Amino acid sequence: MKALELSFKGSDKRIKHLRLKYVNTELTPTEVENLMKQMAAAKLFAKDGMELYAEPHAASIVETTKTALVTAKPVVPAV
Repeated sequence: MKALELSFKGSDKRIKHLRLKYVNTELTPTEVENLMKQMAAAKLFAKDGMELYAEPHAASIVETTKTALVTAKPVVPAV
């Protein structure tokens, strides 16, 4: 699975992360940067008066792979 991970500096200067699944993985760096700037300018995410995503910091596409160690047994309905 691929996800877009956006990193922002909050108004407290600490790094905050936002991971979005099911995104268009063909977005250009410029498009992502513009999106992050719009998100920061909207000031939608705040907690106790602190802006969580105040300033864009970085963005990455994160790929995760799943390796089964133990497989699930089929569920047999009770009769």
